[in-house]
Amino acid sequence: MTISEQKQAMRGKMRSRLRAFCAENDVPGVSLAARQAVLASEQFCRADIVLGYFFHGDEADCTDVLYRALLQEKAAGVPRVVPHTPNMDFCLLDGTLPFGDQVERGAFGISEPVASLEKLPLSPALAQKRILMLVPGLAFTQDGRRLGRGKGFYDRYIARLRQTDADVTLAGFCFPCQIVDDLPTDRHDARMDIVFSAASPRNTRGNRANPQNNGSSR
Repeated sequence: MTISEQKQAMRGKMRSRLRAFCAENDVPGVSLAARQAVLASEQFCRADIVLGYFFHGDEADCTDVLYRALLQEKAAGVPRVVPHTPNMDFCLLDGTLPFGDQVERGAFGISEPVASLEKLPLSPALAQKRILMLVPGLAFTQDGRRLGRGKGFYDRYIARLRQTDADVTLAGFCFPCQIVDDLPTDRHDARMDIVFSAASPRNTRGNRANPQNNGSSR
């Protein structure tokens, strides 16, 4: 099997696992435990900018992390797909408005920020800014590998973000059932620095035998 075929097979397995998990568990309660782990973390406390997402379907809900970031006068952003391209931008939320007023249905039927919100500028102005990015996915390993949904939006954005010389921490955000022992990867896949779930967060830095074998795409 090729790496691509292995990823597709694993995606099918994880989608089935997630359906069963969501049917059998208190999903809001499990998401709450993961959010509490983020909010108690050093990575959140030191961040100048917190990037998350509006959860969809079987994804863990990180919305309250974004809300708390705004309350602490941090910048907070969520992704918006650039129409007719394989790319996305992050738009900065307005802490003076309800989240509901800043959301619309976007590409792939996923909730996205309204187009009028300011984009996070990927420029030298971000140099040395401490950014915590909560990254969704289908599966994660304890050493930070990630299996996304196959579109590659996150991998491409992360590559662009790193070119700004910002201090970026990539954090997988998921349910406990999404932590697996092994995942197929290739050199384009971004690896997480830490993984948050309802269990204790797993710091993956210092556990990378091969820098070419990193996470995967959304």
